[in-house]
Amino acid sequence: MPTVQAEILPTLEAASAPDLRGAAWRWFDDMATVPWDLWTALPGGSAYLDPRYFHAMAGHGKVQCRLGLLMTASGDCVGGLQMQSVLSESRTPEDHLEVSAGVRLFMGILQPGGRPFQFRTLVAGQGLGTGEHAFRWHEGVPVADRVRFTELAFEACAREWGIRVWMAKDFGPELDADLGPHWSRKWQRATFDPLMVTPLDPTWTGPDDWMDALRTKARTKVRSILARNAEVALERLTNPERLREIGPALIELYDKVYGRASIVMGGLEAGDFARLAEQWGDDFLLVTHHFEGRLVGFHCGLHHAEPEGGTIEAYFVGFEPELNKECALYQRMLIEFIHWGIGKNARRVVMGRTAMEIKSTLGALPVPMSTWVHIRLPLAMPVIRWMIRRSPPHPFKPRRAWRAEWLDRWEADGFRFN
Repeated sequence: MPTVQAEILPTLEAASAPDLRGAAWRWFDDMATVPWDLWTALPGGSAYLDPRYFHAMAGHGKVQCRLGLLMTASGDCVGGLQMQSVLSESRTPEDHLEVSAGVRLFMGILQPGGRPFQFRTLVAGQGLGTGEHAFRWHEGVPVADRVRFTELAFEACAREWGIRVWMAKDFGPELDADLGPHWSRKWQRATFDPLMVTPLDPTWTGPDDWMDALRTKARTKVRSILARNAEVALERLTNPERLREIGPALIELYDKVYGRASIVMGGLEAGDFARLAEQWGDDFLLVTHHFEGRLVGFHCGLHHAEPEGGTIEAYFVGFEPELNKECALYQRMLIEFIHWGIGKNARRVVMGRTAMEIKSTLGALPVPMSTWVHIRLPLAMPVIRWMIRRSPPHPFKPRRAWRAEWLDRWEADGFRFN
């Protein structure tokens, strides 16, 4: 994540370690009461740590947010943390993991007849998205103290909400390597499918520049998708009132996609689209897809501008599964996210974890993510550790969509291909 210059924290120098004796979290459950000047002054912004996102999601039924500001005894703000109480539903982990026979048997005992079970999860980070969206720290706070205060936050929020399943998520390779040694032994590290990210060059002026950077086979794939999708009409909706009207129909389509996930954490509600449009304006995208006059899909996303180039978060999609193969609905949505990112001069499109091969054919590259898990139930953690050892992520090798010189460029930007 890009850093914010030290002058925005006038009482602390960027390289100095603040005095954390007596430091404590100050919690905010009402987003209208958060001192946003302190929050936004800290480095580490993202779409899911943006005040506009918290305002839009206030009052959400499936995801309850609270923000913590770490205040020193002298009154300086040196950290910010997003904690969520998320309504989760577990079905089968097989979509994201190479599940062993023993784990299948155990899940069968927990879920007789394949029936899912619901539970609340205490999340440091973002339940509805993947990526480094847990906290914002002053640069001088040592890594060990960042973990220590995060664990204290879990203790405090667990007392408030009475939740026994804890997740600290998600951390890319560099951040995970820094934080990993400092988690207490009660935590277990887990990995799932990687986050798929499509890098962009902010100097590109249109989709043709992106196409020119792809290999011939990938360009042929894009043209095939557009040809199969030629009879589908797209309409961007921006009016909040119209989004309120169409919200239930969008949720019906969304449930046909997100509802099939092995583990569902939270989820959208019908009023979310209008609230996001009101808060984000032109930085919120919602496009409906129509076939023969009928609504058959939608995609929505967020644009977060950053000092060194913005990020597009491919937030959520929904579509009619029976039309997807014929009309390439989902692939067209991914292409539209890339086009929107180019139009916004963004540096990346974050596409989430699923459908890795499809995303890879369009240039998305895998970014490993780690999650730390703790369950406050007798004998639960030995079982969780066993399940994690027996359930590694699916093996995945990305397609070679980019020309060689662009692969070199993305590797220089920090992407890994092994």
